[in-house]
Amino acid sequence: MDITASVFLVVVAALLIAVIWYASVRTRTAVSAELQRQYAEQAAETQRLLADVSAQLAELNRRTTDMQRILKDAE
Repeated sequence: MDITASVFLVVVAALLIAVIWYASVRTRTAVSAELQRQYAEQAAETQRLLADVSAQLAELNRRTTDMQRILKDAE
């Protein structure tokens, strides 16, 4: 095999490696973007649930305070 054939095979192999690498990077980027989107959705849902729980605790605290006041007045 002469030098031209060897160079051609090396170039073809390098191009094949570059194509595989590019495809894997694109796939990884797409997966990463999807995971970030899911994380943002989950964070927003968690924030909403925490706000709901906070409101429920505030209402419970208000009711407890009212109940203590009523019991103290009943004595």
